[in-house]
Amino acid sequence: MKVVVVDPISSGAALADALRERGTEPFLLYRPVLAGAFAADPAPGGKLLHESFDDTLAVLRDMGVEAVVAGTETGVTLADELAAALGLPHNAPERAEARRSKLHKARALAAAGVPGPVTVEVGDLAAVPAALAAFTRFPVVVKPVASAGSDGLAVCADAEQVHRAVGELLGTASAVGGVNDTVLLQEHLTGTQYVVNAVSVAGRHVLTDVWICRFDEIEGRPILRHQVSHSTLDPAEWAVVEYTFACLDALGVVNCATHSEIRLTPDGPRLIEVNYRLMGLGLAADVFVQAHGYSHATLFADALLGRPEFDAFAARPYQPRGDIGFVMMRAAGRGTVSAMPGLDEIRRLPTFRCFIRLPQLGMQIKDPLMTTGTAGVAYYSGPDAAAIVADMETTHDIVDSGRLYTMSDS
Repeated sequence: MKVVVVDPISSGAALADALRERGTEPFLLYRPVLAGAFAADPAPGGKLLHESFDDTLAVLRDMGVEAVVAGTETGVTLADELAAALGLPHNAPERAEARRSKLHKARALAAAGVPGPVTVEVGDLAAVPAALAAFTRFPVVVKPVASAGSDGLAVCADAEQVHRAVGELLGTASAVGGVNDTVLLQEHLTGTQYVVNAVSVAGRHVLTDVWICRFDEIEGRPILRHQVSHSTLDPAEWAVVEYTFACLDALGVVNCATHSEIRLTPDGPRLIEVNYRLMGLGLAADVFVQAHGYSHATLFADALLGRPEFDAFAARPYQPRGDIGFVMMRAAGRGTVSAMPGLDEIRRLPTFRCFIRLPQLGMQIKDPLMTTGTAGVAYYSGPDAAAIVADMETTHDIVDSGRLYTMSDS
């Protein structure tokens, strides 16, 4: 089977590996923003640097490809547009704008009768006072229209802070490419934050894993510290899953992997974001498959290839074998990484399994609060979620005390 992975970095690399392990060498399509990764990738199944839609479409049509999917966030729109143009499985074209735009997403949810947070888009500072009239209370969240990690996110306690955050964000470069020409103001949601991962095939949504997130507010920004998977769900958590699937239906999700972020508020579940691709980071297969019996990437690969293993998984009750946790590590401050003395402390923790994305010596940390894994990620697993959380808390102490990395002035 000929499968194209668009922008095969981050979890897209895990998908490419899962396809290879199943006997399918993917064809790799890179957007120009990833030209460096394109040049470095040996791509035994072939590769192409995207230059124009029509040229890429012609190449893929001549190849007779059978699936086009996104590897990471930057490839989502192009993958879906190419799949639709080739007549391959894709998401509903009439909801494409709702999937791309957070504002249109909010409107699509409302039209489907699915409750969501109040969301307003502004394009200049003069629009801020009118936008704030839509909110009944502070804090209000200011965020980019498209982003990754905690990029550009601010939790604002009053109108002055909102005005300042909008002014600082407008016109800046976003973490996923492009410029922040407009900015979103969104209702601040309270309650436990969940991640719900799924694989959708022909409109059928199959739950793969559920996670609980810990966020700390640091310097006015909500910072993801860790996530821990949840192998047993209570009724309120099943309601989170059902709500997530209602959101996917409202947004026209038919064929793709999804990574959704939900808050379980006092008023019920509320959508923060749907990402139309695998959960980010590395999806370390050795950790995930050992603990869960599968990963988001391995299940998506099984679905793409039409393997009976996916249908068998979909027919079984949700019951991962164990639990997984990961900590988004960070430096204690800005500067250059000159040593990593805290790694061995973490390695001695009972549920620790591996690191990914560790920084190189000499790497400059410009934003120690960024949560895209640039300062490393630590994975943990085992049958006891409480033991995993205890080891992650110890890791936070190592990080917060400055024992993880030795930093020198840049």
